[in-house]
Amino acid sequence: MRDIKINGCTYSSATGITAKLTATNSSASQTSDYSLTVKFTMPEGDTRTRYTSIMSVPPNSSRTADVSTIYVAKPGSTGTFRCSVTNVSRTSR
Repeated sequence: MRDIKINGCTYSSATGITAKLTATNSSASQTSDYSLTVKFTMPEGDTRTRYTSIMSVPPNSSRTADVSTIYVAKPGSTGTFRCSVTNVSRTSR
């Protein structure tokens, strides 16, 4: 869904892997709630998912959210992390 954008996918030893998300409500008149799944892919290829919501996004506006999963890097681990969004649903009210 084009209403959800991933602005970053970063690793920190304090928070693990974090996806920085923006939900943009393109409706001109209704507030929207978004439910979605964030899929995290580790350098080793393992995956984890987190379910989240971004609530009460006003018409023609955006809200941001950070979604994290725990990850402890293995010694000598190299590679990239990937974050993706699936199963997005929008409810207008």
